[in-house]
Amino acid sequence: MRMLRPVPWLLAIAVLGGCASAPPHRAVVATPTTPAPQQRPVDNGGTPGVDRPIARPAPQVLVPLTGTPSQRIVQVALRENGYWYQPFIDTNGGLRSQHTTESERVRLNDGTESWSKVVTYWLNSGTLFDMIDSGIAGASSCQYASISSTRSECRAFLLDNPWSAAFISYVMVQAQVPGFHTSPAHIDYIRDAFNGIGPYTAIDPGITTPQPGDLLCYVRNTAAIIGYEGLRAAFAANPQLRQAAHCDVVVDVSPTQHVMESVGGNVLNGVTLRKLQLDARGIPILPRPTSFSNGGDEGGSDEIGCTPANEGLCSLNRQNWAALLKLKLQ
Repeated sequence: MRMLRPVPWLLAIAVLGGCASAPPHRAVVATPTTPAPQQRPVDNGGTPGVDRPIARPAPQVLVPLTGTPSQRIVQVALRENGYWYQPFIDTNGGLRSQHTTESERVRLNDGTESWSKVVTYWLNSGTLFDMIDSGIAGASSCQYASISSTRSECRAFLLDNPWSAAFISYVMVQAQVPGFHTSPAHIDYIRDAFNGIGPYTAIDPGITTPQPGDLLCYVRNTAAIIGYEGLRAAFAANPQLRQAAHCDVVVDVSPTQHVMESVGGNVLNGVTLRKLQLDARGIPILPRPTSFSNGGDEGGSDEIGCTPANEGLCSLNRQNWAALLKLKLQ
């Protein structure tokens, strides 16, 4: 299935996003309805790339889908991975395919340049407006990415700011998952799941069989929070915890082949599929890193001892896995 390349001003039709500061002001994906007519964003007469529209654009689904919430989530995630020419990490944790990255002008399978596709994730999840409200440099320029005078500022913003949470929010908006709170920070909807808010609930990934539509998450760059119990304790100590994290969408689980697959954004600077082994019970085997304090970029490996002579410590699947967010609505 091919998605029509969005006209640049239509990209600004977005969902209300969430601020990374506490308490967050984040959009809730409404119950699936017929998408509202597209409207041109309001221009307040300011300078493009400096002043944003007076009001945030209304929620908009680019390509309405059918099926259950979990089916729609999987459709969107796999579609986007396909647009990026299906880069993937194998069960040994090695990157086996990558055609382009977030900063390039290589055209994806839908005809969109790769950097422009990332703009789509920010805009059509609504999370770009959270970054604008937070004063993040270059964020406002991505509203006008088709204007040459703002393009370089927008591309700098894409390189400087992790977009994996924007991708997850985009998937949920496009899949029309009711009650999901969009955010530019994974920790916000992880917190919701721990608090029983929204369409997900948090479970220990080391004792649970995942299902398509679930989110498999890890925390990054910390030695103070280890695994599920560590994250649960951290939330208990600080309900408004701000912590770097990452989530993938579970897209396939095959107990007979002992493999599950997930898709994440900004994993090695693209939308990348990850393969993880399952044990005899169908529970994912989640290799732990040798160091929890240096996480590198999202999806990357910064393992102590990782060298060409010691490949076993270089697995991209070695992460501080901390939560499986189970989808309540199948």
